[in-house]
Amino acid sequence: MCVETITHIRKALQGDKPVFGICLGHQLLALATGATTKKMLFGNRGQNIPCVDQQSGRCFITSQNHGFAVDVSSLPADWEPLFINANDQSNEGITHKSKPFFSVQVRTTLVTLH
Repeated sequence: MCVETITHIRKALQGDKPVFGICLGHQLLALATGATTKKMLFGNRGQNIPCVDQQSGRCFITSQNHGFAVDVSSLPADWEPLFINANDQSNEGITHKSKPFFSVQVRTTLVTLH
């Protein structure tokens, strides 16, 4: 599904203009890089779900509603996880190591915990 959209995203990634994917956009960005997604057993649905920023170590409380997750092991070498769900360790965001491309699966950041 969304093959045409993934093709457009892949073309956008050839440049240097910022790309930001949110929710389904997160999964589409990952697929455009060549990564894969996997169906979650139950999915992450609800509010007050903690996600840890892999760059700063800060935890964000989020609301979520998704049934698929990006398989981090399939990310190309120039991409890395940006957010990880603290409950089930599923991927909640990715970022390019040198270009202004990133995405988040989560819907809303409610509170920042230090």
